[in-house]
Amino acid sequence: MALLAGTLCLLLPSCDAERDPCLQPVNVAVRLQFLQRAADTGNSFRDTALPNMLINPVDGPETYTIAGVKGATRYDIRLSPLSDVCRWYIQPDSSHPGRRDTLTFLYERRLHFISNACGYTYYYALGEVSTSGRVLGDTIHAIDSVVIADRDVNGEAGKVHVKVYFHKP
Repeated sequence: MALLAGTLCLLLPSCDAERDPCLQPVNVAVRLQFLQRAADTGNSFRDTALPNMLINPVDGPETYTIAGVKGATRYDIRLSPLSDVCRWYIQPDSSHPGRRDTLTFLYERRLHFISNACGYTYYYALGEVSTSGRVLGDTIHAIDSVVIADRDVNGEAGKVHVKVYFHKP
């Protein structure tokens, strides 16, 4: 009888089956590229290293400030999975507190299944990105304009989604 019980224990599958680990990225981000005119005239632009950037979500579930990012020419931010709009403020240089702008993102959320191990995430389709210095009461605009370079925010590495063009300081 003991031999039969031991054999059954070996043949029956365990209830504690180990799941495969999630080895894929589950968070997607909007990649911003910072640019400035190369000369006062013409249409050529160059990457702009922001000297000491502050960036923060204006509203939404994330309440943190990314401070002291030195020499950033590109930066990734997250959109809210709870809404189809979110706002971030960017201050290119922390030594100029009145010179900041608000970026407003309007987008469509798309639930995306990754795998059994990873579950679901949201992909986004950018509809519009606008800028304003008035949301936070600032009157000096640091940003000249914004352009959507790629509307599909889906975790694909290396893609720039939004180009942010700054005025010369």
